[in-house]
Amino acid sequence: MIGNAFTFWLYMAIAITALLFVWKKVPETKGKTLEEIHNSL
Repeated sequence: MIGNAFTFWLYMAIAITALLFVWKKVPETKGKTLEEIHNSL
């Protein structure tokens, strides 16, 4: 069976993967207008 520790480590691995994805792939929009964001797509 899957233990509590394995469940925690699996959740941590998924969370770190999600964090790295957002850090690398999601563009920064701080300080940009809606027009600048729209034009960059």
